[in-house]
Amino acid sequence: MREGRNRTEIQKVVYEVLQQSAFAMQLKDLYGAVKAKAPHLCDDSILPCPYCKQQHPLWQHQSAWALQSLKVRRLVSSPKRGYWEVTNKRVVERSVHLSGTVRQSLHKGIFDLMEVKEMVDETIELNEIEFDQSTEDEAIASDLPFQSRKIYTDKADPQVTALHSNSKKGKLVLQPDFQRYFVWDTVKSSRLIESAFLDIPLPIIYLSEENDNKTYVIDGQQRLTAFFSFIDGKFPDGKDFKLTGLKVIKELNGQTFKTLDETWQDKIVSYALHTITFKRESEVNLKFEIFERLNTGAVSLNDQELRNCIYRGPYNRLLKELSGDSDFMHLLGLKKADSRMKDIELVLRFAAFHHATYLNYKPPIKSFLNKDMQEHQQISPEKTAELRTAFKNAVMIIRSLLDTRAFKRFYKGNEKNTNGNWEPKKFNTSLYDILMYSFAREDKSKVYQNLDSVREALIYLMTDDQDFIRAIEISTSSPEAVTTRFDKWRLTLQSIIGIAQKEPRCFSMQLKKELFDINKTCSICGNEIKSIDDSAVDHIEQYWMGGKTIPKNARLTHRYCNWARPKKEGG
Repeated sequence: MREGRNRTEIQKVVYEVLQQSAFAMQLKDLYGAVKAKAPHLCDDSILPCPYCKQQHPLWQHQSAWALQSLKVRRLVSSPKRGYWEVTNKRVVERSVHLSGTVRQSLHKGIFDLMEVKEMVDETIELNEIEFDQSTEDEAIASDLPFQSRKIYTDKADPQVTALHSNSKKGKLVLQPDFQRYFVWDTVKSSRLIESAFLDIPLPIIYLSEENDNKTYVIDGQQRLTAFFSFIDGKFPDGKDFKLTGLKVIKELNGQTFKTLDETWQDKIVSYALHTITFKRESEVNLKFEIFERLNTGAVSLNDQELRNCIYRGPYNRLLKELSGDSDFMHLLGLKKADSRMKDIELVLRFAAFHHATYLNYKPPIKSFLNKDMQEHQQISPEKTAELRTAFKNAVMIIRSLLDTRAFKRFYKGNEKNTNGNWEPKKFNTSLYDILMYSFAREDKSKVYQNLDSVREALIYLMTDDQDFIRAIEISTSSPEAVTTRFDKWRLTLQSIIGIAQKEPRCFSMQLKKELFDINKTCSICGNEIKSIDDSAVDHIEQYWMGGKTIPKNARLTHRYCNWARPKKEGG
């Protein structure tokens, strides 16, 4: 009894601490907060840890273990996503500093610490694109009047057998394209079945009714898959489903649905699940916002995964097709599809700006992308062909221009270290937008004739044009930033491949290579230039003072030194 009281009291204290922290509490902070609030629950006695075999307070190992699980699943850094997992009692009980009495109960397996390890073991290896701009929370604005922004729902308590039947008929789509694959193991699935045997109520399952007269699972895919797999006798991967790891009705371990007594079978098929179905008449943008708020699972669905639920059809399929283009995957550094559909969202970004143009962009970007998917959901074959051609044109040019450095920043050096460098990994969506948008419309042969000059001009903007740099770094989703970077790049590109200038400003890449091969020393600071991309061919007599863009007026410098030249030379 004492153990049960301590456990309940600890849970209560932890919940209070989490609520007061506005969801921002990380597991590593729980011990201090709980000890300050309820010191009588905590002590620092040393016990041999049954897992690492070292002498230390057992809570330390539990806390580190659970914290690592959340870090791997990217929950700790995202409080909204982490709230459900952090407050899940299994994690909480393994993460706080426990009293000696409760620690002893842990040794007896009462809390089943291995469940925390299973959370780590279940985590799949991610194949994701890393962005250098943090995603800002954006509220979706609707153009509809308030009275028209409505959500229509149906509440029901269907039995498992009815949902299973609708799934078999194709009326209930259990695993639409946006959903992750089934990730529960046999033990977790078996314990769900045991919960049904014990008549334990389960969380609400959310469904969405769509225009194709089908109902799609928004939240609850794992639970429904476990139920249906048990009735069918096999998991989605073909593995037999035998009850495993039951703790209360242990005598049923090893049984399949078919080998169970009819009484137990009836408990499953007649088990009532609480569902809420969003009707097709609901306003789409508001529906998206509601889905996002419901999205509180262990690994929340992101915006693109939600779009794949809401905007199914030929356009959605086209975006997925284009994301698999070999040149595109090469530019993104992907060997397989991004595990969270970021590659598909990037194709959508391209398409949205291609369709609307940047002049008609209205923030937030989330709403801008939603609108494009809604307007083109049933895209025609003609528009499909046009978008496919434009996309392919862009990625082919960019691969020739930048290869794997596409969509990444180049940084010039500074006073302490004049050597510049390419961003090795992080992806800049602002650069992606302007490059894809511009090259989708250009004649490849024209660009190919000027690849060196185009590349040089882009690096110049990234290192020397402060307005452009701000537009790809700060408040990048604002209309001002979007217009600035698109305009600057468009005018720069046209100055190279459009109407020729009377006096070109940029020296040729051929001249730069010749100067670099002859002598890599910077003409301003006297230090060696490490890479050709970090070099600039500078006008000895400055261009705006009438200096000609000819070899005898050229010298090789660091980009930083060239940029800082007015400071160093007094003018």
